[in-house]
Amino acid sequence: MTENIDCLPVIQGFFFVTTLALLLFSFFLMKKIGDMRKKISSMIETIAEKNKALEEKKSSPKSLLRPFDSETSKSIIISIDISGKITYVNENAEEIFGYTKDEMIGHDVFGTIFPIPTKKDSLQANIISRIFTNPKLYVEHETENIKKNGEHFWISWTNRVIYDDKGSPLEVRSVGFDITKRKKLEEELRAISNIDPVTGVLNRQAFLEGGAHELKRSNRYNRQLSILIMKLNYYHDTAVFENQTFSDTILKETVQVCRSSVRDSDLLGRIGDIEFGIVLPETPSENAVFLAERLKQKIQEKNLTDASGYFVTATFGVAGKESKDDTIDSLLLRAFNALKQADQNAKARVVRKKKGPAHE
Repeated sequence: MTENIDCLPVIQGFFFVTTLALLLFSFFLMKKIGDMRKKISSMIETIAEKNKALEEKKSSPKSLLRPFDSETSKSIIISIDISGKITYVNENAEEIFGYTKDEMIGHDVFGTIFPIPTKKDSLQANIISRIFTNPKLYVEHETENIKKNGEHFWISWTNRVIYDDKGSPLEVRSVGFDITKRKKLEEELRAISNIDPVTGVLNRQAFLEGGAHELKRSNRYNRQLSILIMKLNYYHDTAVFENQTFSDTILKETVQVCRSSVRDSDLLGRIGDIEFGIVLPETPSENAVFLAERLKQKIQEKNLTDASGYFVTATFGVAGKESKDDTIDSLLLRAFNALKQADQNAKARVVRKKKGPAHE
């Protein structure tokens, strides 16, 4: 009996603490529910205001011409009718192109925001009609545009054609963003991917692609074409040392000699560590041999030497196009065979490969 009496205060204390905790939790919960109700009420009011503003915007005639407009948008927004006349521009278009609205609206896109097309720009010349004719193909496209001050820049457009009740096209509404920086970067990357980083001439892949293009053109129009391959060597007294390494300075100066001797239409590329190729359009193999002899002489006159005092010289292989050449590889193979023969004969550093025996 005494033990039961001693436990009673403990039990009473437990129930008191539990009850107090429940009361505090209930108070905290009611406060949270009140806060949530306030937030929900505020959200409902905000949604109602936005819906009201949206309905007012939809009922406004100007909204038909401003389907993408936004106070925070930095995009160019224009509308163009089927005749190519500008019907609407936003403030960003004014700022970027440098025209006022009056100077653009009602005017043809060409001569204002598009440069006047030339014959070779036929794709851009009828871009508006193509958008109306094939809208699905031109949901997105890129064009070179022009500002009022004559500056050219690139825009990426997203287009939507608007139709009347009968299904006839009324206008195209376009949203554009300036992508000039991206275009410049693409051009730089494209140039880097085609250029040998040491010498600045075409790399092997670009040289082969350019050679293939020139071969196809010469076959189409039945014109002559030759390829010259140059390999650098060292010589000392009467001895020639092959398969050596060359400093970047020697490679660059040798390339400079070649550049000063070839035409703008010729393709100069680095096709190996110490091999360079030159594609010579409209050139018979006899003239290519003459160029090789001149290059050999100029390189020797340059008196390029390494740290050991060895002079730089060059070996040349030349091949002219034949009727059987349908790929650049066959032409290159004959030029390499001529180069190999030149390497075997130190007295003849230029060899021309043609039908029958090679000519030195």
